Amino acid sequence: MQPFDALSIRAVLKEARPLIVNRKIEKILQIGRDELLLLLRGKTGTNSLFISAQSVHGRICLLKPNIANAPKNAHNPEADRYVSRYGANNIPNFCLLLRKHLAGATLIAAEQPQGERIVDFVFSALDEVGSASIKILTAEIMGRHSNLIFWDKASGKIITSSHVVTKDMSRQREVAPGLSYERPPSQDRPSLYSLSKEVLFACFSNFKQDPSKFATLEQWLIQTFTGAGRHLCEELVLAAGLPSDAVSAAKASDEQLERLWHIVEGMQRDTDKESANAETVTTSLRPFMFNDLSRYSVRGLYPHKKDEVKEFPAVNDMVEEYFRQCEYQEQLNQLRERLKADLSLEIGKLESRIKTAAEHVLQTSSIEDLKRSGDLLLAHMTEIKAGQELLVAENIFDERGGQIEIKLNPLLSVSQNAQHYYRQYAKVRSRNQTASRSIQEAKERRQLMEQRLLQVGKAESIFELKTIKEQLTGKKPQDLQHSLKGAGKASGGGSKQNRAGGKSKRTEKLITLNSSDGWTIYVGRNRMENDYLLSRLAQPNDLWFHVLGQGGAHVLIRIPSSKQEPPAKTIEEAAQIAARLSKAGQGSKVRVVYTQCKHVRKIANEKPGVVRYENERTLEIDTAKPMPKAMKQLFERNAPNR
Repeated sequence: MQPFDALSIRAVLKEARPLIVNRKIEKILQIGRDELLLLLRGKTGTNSLFISAQSVHGRICLLKPNIANAPKNAHNPEADRYVSRYGANNIPNFCLLLRKHLAGATLIAAEQPQGERIVDFVFSALDEVGSASIKILTAEIMGRHSNLIFWDKASGKIITSSHVVTKDMSRQREVAPGLSYERPPSQDRPSLYSLSKEVLFACFSNFKQDPSKFATLEQWLIQTFTGAGRHLCEELVLAAGLPSDAVSAAKASDEQLERLWHIVEGMQRDTDKESANAETVTTSLRPFMFNDLSRYSVRGLYPHKKDEVKEFPAVNDMVEEYFRQCEYQEQLNQLRERLKADLSLEIGKLESRIKTAAEHVLQTSSIEDLKRSGDLLLAHMTEIKAGQELLVAENIFDERGGQIEIKLNPLLSVSQNAQHYYRQYAKVRSRNQTASRSIQEAKERRQLMEQRLLQVGKAESIFELKTIKEQLTGKKPQDLQHSLKGAGKASGGGSKQNRAGGKSKRTEKLITLNSSDGWTIYVGRNRMENDYLLSRLAQPNDLWFHVLGQGGAHVLIRIPSSKQEPPAKTIEEAAQIAARLSKAGQGSKVRVVYTQCKHVRKIANEKPGVVRYENERTLEIDTAKPMPKAMKQLFERNAPNR
């Protein structure tokens, strides 16, 4: 995948400025932690600007109206990509502060520092007292250092950011509310977007003296100049007709170097020159992306065949589709690999079960020998003496004849010995039937898992993979559920609530309280609330608590976007709640495990609330200790449903 570079930002802003500048903010939506959707209203209508500071798929682009306003549809990946994953009652503080300061604001500029992957969106807004002020939303799209920072131009202070950067996270600079906003540290190298012909040729002369320091010419460009990544350097080298090998490139002709300079100069000015003597002509951008998503080109200089690429009328359209498809493909591959791993694990367990059960399966003849031994004892009842330990008798059940030896318990009577063999026969036969049935069921289940594994490998969409996953867990796909509900309404069936057009979806009302340190704690009191807590409410970094080895409540501590670790007192109080709302919490010491919610997973085909977890830590809680005040209120006003 090709990252979003400075040239792409420049091209996107060139197209977008006429459609977003001098427009008023109509709505601000936070799609993800580092993603915003700004709706800008003007005389000609509303335009949607998407800003993403993700570490891998960060970009800025305008959205088409049919994408931004598309209804959610599992079959269409475009529909739900730009839908916020936050509920109306769970809006992040970052988005709330933006809405507070930018309500009715006007975007007056979108500026990019030359050659940098940074964009300043400058807004004219009104402060708390009604005075005009300038607020700036800076999008830093720099890989793992990406961030969205909102700051005040007059004071230079940061108001908020999509995530806080502490000293422990970066030694270069901190990013936190109240601190002065500073640009990322610059590099002491010439930029491809501002260098002159003389500087380029001088640097190339130094390169010629010892080209063996570099493996390729692209590597030399990246390490000598700023503003260009690997993909852009490859495009420059190929468009100039230069060899990639560093030693061969050092022997380049003057004509090839001139060609390289003309391409760089055209990139600086958004123009092309065919030769040194040709006139400079302004050219429109020629964006295209390769069908295999290996790369894209803004200026269309990368060599390609017509059937290998998809061309676009606008850079914004190309950027939106390229990165959306990259995200979709990554999600598809991740879900596919996760399903493959789960299915392979299940197949391995089934094979182990078959092997274990096979060890308990005996031959039918061996089982029948136990019954025959009991029959022979009863047939020779008069011949057996008290205290006899072995009976040698003729085997009447064998066509070949011969004798058979039957062991006896001297402390038992003949009848009791016969009953012992009959009981052994019944027990072994029952065990054999159970083992055989278990083997048959495991083989059928294994065959089904192998078929599902083949289907996972052939699936071409996330909807198909989710359908397979839901089939494995016994749940119906959402679209199928909706269609069944619709069919029930059309035929007059279904519940009274459905026929009346009411909502059938259950809304869980969880207990919430604040710890002594002011942290929010959620408590699930039954299976449905526990399931709702994990599947709908929990965020990946929240802390999950549960008593070890016993049934009980699921307890969750909400972790803020700063990923700050809760105080030890808050952790202990959450563990106290989990211990007291469990079957083991009756005035004794209880062990409670806790881990991040991203390490907790529901178990397929199990009842709601049954989970497995990893990377856990353990606390020993004494439930005989007095409860904190907040917990007393919890137990007095919200007694659990037992």
